[in-house]
Amino acid sequence: MELVQQIVAFHMKHNAEPEAVDLLLEVEDLDLIIEHVDKTNFKRTCLYLTSLARYVPGPDDMLVLDIAYTIYQKYQEYTNALQVALFLDNLQYVRQLFETCPDLQRKKQFCYILARQGVPFVLDEEMVPEDEEREALQDIINNAKLNEGYLNLARDIEVMEAKTAEDIYKGLCIISTKTFSGGGCVSGKSNLEVLMGA
Repeated sequence: MELVQQIVAFHMKHNAEPEAVDLLLEVEDLDLIIEHVDKTNFKRTCLYLTSLARYVPGPDDMLVLDIAYTIYQKYQEYTNALQVALFLDNLQYVRQLFETCPDLQRKKQFCYILARQGVPFVLDEEMVPEDEEREALQDIINNAKLNEGYLNLARDIEVMEAKTAEDIYKGLCIISTKTFSGGGCVSGKSNLEVLMGA
């Protein structure tokens, strides 16, 4: 094991994270990878661990993901840690992320992810101390204001009213081809008229 430690340390310093992970998996001591991960290689290590979990038989696949979660948590990659926690179906990990993450915007992102995945989750005072903030975040998780969000998006991209063919094409010459009669540029409006049989 002393030799394994030296080899793993060498691999981790020389951008060979997959080899280090594979070696520790072979000797059945994958927890040691946490000691050798640093700011420069933790993303590559976690990426390999999460990819590897698909090919490792159970229950080792959950152990691999658990280690990836621990590393993400250690280096404050909270969003990636949340994705791993949801894959593990571990709501205790989700709760832990809400408690440790100091950023309200990041917590809002967590809520949108939970809402998208359809995870029923209830926030409490330990996760979000402020009552108003907690209520707003809980509304996001429950998709209570989803319709409002879509309407705001529609207003932002100016699609509240149906557009006519003239609004879309505005007589611009979008296709430069010759017609059968030898004409020049065919506009988008002309194309639309031809398609509609006008």
